[in-house]
Amino acid sequence: MDRWRRLLDYGRWAPSPHNIQPWQLHALSEEEAELLYVPGRLLPDTDPSGVFTIAGLGIFVEHLAIAARGEALDLDVELLDTTLDAKAAGPQPFARLRLVERAVDEPFGRELLLERRTSRLPYDGKPVPEELLRELERLASSNGHRFAFSSDPEIVDWVVGLNCDTMFYDMEDPVARREVGHWIRYSNAQARRRRDGFSPEALGFPGLLLWLFVHARWLFELPGPKQLVRRLYLRTMRGVRTVGWLTGPFATPEEAFEAGRMLTRMWLTLTANGIYLHPFGSVITNPRANARMRERIGVEDANEIPWLLVRLGRSAEPPRSLRLETDALLAS
Repeated sequence: MDRWRRLLDYGRWAPSPHNIQPWQLHALSEEEAELLYVPGRLLPDTDPSGVFTIAGLGIFVEHLAIAARGEALDLDVELLDTTLDAKAAGPQPFARLRLVERAVDEPFGRELLLERRTSRLPYDGKPVPEELLRELERLASSNGHRFAFSSDPEIVDWVVGLNCDTMFYDMEDPVARREVGHWIRYSNAQARRRRDGFSPEALGFPGLLLWLFVHARWLFELPGPKQLVRRLYLRTMRGVRTVGWLTGPFATPEEAFEAGRMLTRMWLTLTANGIYLHPFGSVITNPRANARMRERIGVEDANEIPWLLVRLGRSAEPPRSLRLETDALLAS
């Protein structure tokens, strides 16, 4: 249990959609554990197929693997039943994990996992160096995906504007509004108690405004409040000069899981170079926004799935989103 607890000290900082943290570990021995998913921490309305949550499970497992390599171990993973059931009673097995003694040339130290953060702050107004973007392009290609990017001001402004529009698209949909609102914490004190979801500090918006945006949607149909929110949001987007997107195999649970593992390594490559990443996840999950994105970036092949849209750049050090404590992630 102590070995798995040490690995969880690193793994628990893995990012997940809306910071839902849908995972637990059930240690079976010093070498073996079950990865469980928690039904109450799924997104059945905005992620009905579960692929984005499963990508998050892949990110979590890759964090554990990198942490294990810091102890001269490697992690073998066997996926079990990959269908996520939000109505299941209690945590359910998703994968079997096994620690093995195996030499791995791991370029990332596990302390880098603690440095990785999402920055929703304004960026510094400089594009990401193309050499680094090409490195991400090669990494994606070697895993069967395509990473594309742009520092064209027109495209960057369009992407930022689309993400802003998507906030309103989601709030117009009562189902999406209810599910997204469930993971927003309306005060930093509430965030500290729950240790999940998005805090006002992490989102960069006052808690009262967040509450009104979710629970008093009619108010933001009025021109004045709607324009106020747009201006506040676009202020947080100041200095963005580079955006990027990933397309590739993402239709099955297995594909999503491996995509999450790959994304971890791309994200850490950015972290090692002092670059932050901010996912525009709602653009992908909202059908209206997704259709606009596919048309703009020229995705005509139905099999080429755009599954991630991000802004990239340098900023001041962002606040860290809170995480569940290690012991809360250890199933008995």
